Amino acid sequence: MEIFVACSLALLEMTFILVALLILHSLRKIIGSAAFYIALGLLLVFNEIVSSTGIKVSLDIYPGADFYIASTVIFLPYLTALMIIYITEGTLATQRMIIGAMATLGIFIYLSHITETQCSWPGFSISQGPSADSMQYLLRQSQKTMAGSILAQTLDLFMIPIFFQRLRNLNCRLFISVLGSLMLTQIVDSFVYVTACYWGSPEWWMYISSSYIAKAIATIWLSAIATIYLSRNEKEIPGEGRGTLDIFFAFFGSYGIAQQLKKNLIEWEGRYKMVVENASEMILLLDRNGKILDANLAAARILRTRSRKELIGRNVSEMIYDSSGERINWENYRDSFKIEDTTDGPHIQRLSCHIVTSSKEKVELDMALSGIEMGETPVMMVLGRDVTEENQLAREKEELSLRLTHAQRIESIGQLAGGVAHDFNNYLHAIQGNVDVLTLTYDVQDENVLRHLEKISDITEKAAALTQQLLGFARKGKYIVKSLDLNALVLQSIDLFMPKSQEDIELDVKLAPGKMLIKGDNVQLQQVILNLLINARDALENSSAHGIIKVRTSLASKLKIKMAPPPELPDIRNEAGKYYAVTISDNGCGILPEDLLKIFEPFFTTKPFGKGTGMGLAMVYGTITAHKGWIQVESKENKGSSFYVFLPACGIEP
Repeated sequence: MEIFVACSLALLEMTFILVALLILHSLRKIIGSAAFYIALGLLLVFNEIVSSTGIKVSLDIYPGADFYIASTVIFLPYLTALMIIYITEGTLATQRMIIGAMATLGIFIYLSHITETQCSWPGFSISQGPSADSMQYLLRQSQKTMAGSILAQTLDLFMIPIFFQRLRNLNCRLFISVLGSLMLTQIVDSFVYVTACYWGSPEWWMYISSSYIAKAIATIWLSAIATIYLSRNEKEIPGEGRGTLDIFFAFFGSYGIAQQLKKNLIEWEGRYKMVVENASEMILLLDRNGKILDANLAAARILRTRSRKELIGRNVSEMIYDSSGERINWENYRDSFKIEDTTDGPHIQRLSCHIVTSSKEKVELDMALSGIEMGETPVMMVLGRDVTEENQLAREKEELSLRLTHAQRIESIGQLAGGVAHDFNNYLHAIQGNVDVLTLTYDVQDENVLRHLEKISDITEKAAALTQQLLGFARKGKYIVKSLDLNALVLQSIDLFMPKSQEDIELDVKLAPGKMLIKGDNVQLQQVILNLLINARDALENSSAHGIIKVRTSLASKLKIKMAPPPELPDIRNEAGKYYAVTISDNGCGILPEDLLKIFEPFFTTKPFGKGTGMGLAMVYGTITAHKGWIQVESKENKGSSFYVFLPACGIEP
């Protein structure tokens, strides 16, 4: 019964030691590798101390069944841990482990000699009594076998990876490779240790033949535990390309090269980090749920955050919106995690989106999403850039192109209308001249004939007025240019517009202080303002709201609108202070968006049949353009319209 309890305790102790080491090894990515290597160093020192005591389990069944606690229960888990380091972390980590073990044994030898000497010196307080005697005895015993123990253990550190790699290169299974390497290492260890300590002694063969049964059973048990750990928790570094004696050659011939390679690796990692951190484009690493794992400095700048820490941990789907203003559905972009090993390259998805900052600023982004692996974990890499200014320039270019096309179309229509109006005006003069000849030459007494002649004359005058508007649109009308006060011009136009029949319309007039001198034709410009007021009045007829027409004059630079002069004018941003503006606004029915580009074309009208000729705004456009100005309109359906007339100040030649 006592033998069974002793063997059970030894098995539990050996299992506990290995499992504790494996737990520390599995947590090295979380708590670091220091705890694991410190535990190995303490275990190696403790093995030497226990070895010096000679603690042994005697089964009295068969000589090979007896075993020493130090070499079986303590040192075997240590060798298993060394083999796991080689399997999972490679040759360089094993080299470090061997150097650390050799340094630990060297320090132990030095300290044991010093301490053993101190135990017999009278100047130390524990130099007398059983404590000092026991310590001195243990240290002396350990020194007797120290040379053999260090030689055998040092050799074991090399034999474990050599035997394991040879078996793996022979395509043996993982368990067979682990078991075989531990078995073979134990045979070499026992032979070297006993030979070094007992060579020439009659006890040499007795020590060689002892403990092999117990060690074999312990090795099988530890190999099973190590294999389970490796297959479930760790990934073996591929053995292809690693030779059997690589650990030997690496240690004695290439450790400096390995260190240099590591230095180069760290240097390249630093360069990579420098490139990523100083990249002008946003770089994000996301998990499968869209959570930000890492970000570079450009990402913090583009996404308008104060630091990267504010980004890490946030979900990117809560930050970005599509063109319609809806949050991005992250599920649609999960396919970006696919890593396809094809000639077409990785699976990349493009995404155009925007964010809204805390200051309500809209930042437009162009992003590319692709999947990569970090270790064994799939992550998504997002490359993005701020395209807000680029898109704004593109929109402005498109808007300028539309305005230029519209201006060219208006110009073509104007040339056609001018030619037709000129010829038509000649015909009207001929008609009116013949009517005048009939009236003056003949004494017409028939009142029906006189009435028809008067109708012909009236119609001719109306047609002539229409041709004058066409000529004004075509900029071929006759202008009498002189200096005018824009404020006085506006007031004269309002007096003509406001008869008593329109007293139900509220007119809100605010003029800029002082004189606003311009050069132009008084009649033509008065007609421009009058036409705009009449259009505002007509728009109020279809509105249920109380009619208000607002008239304002000001410097163009005072207006809070985006000015859009025609392409042939100079850069208005530098000339805005040299232009005056007349603003006429109403709260009427507004203009449909699709009609805004057509309202200045001749004969285009939205008024009912018989109420408009479609020439009012065409004449306004032609007259203002002839005065080197331009006209803009802003309108919302059922909200009203605002017309802005820009005219050069007197210092700018019209």
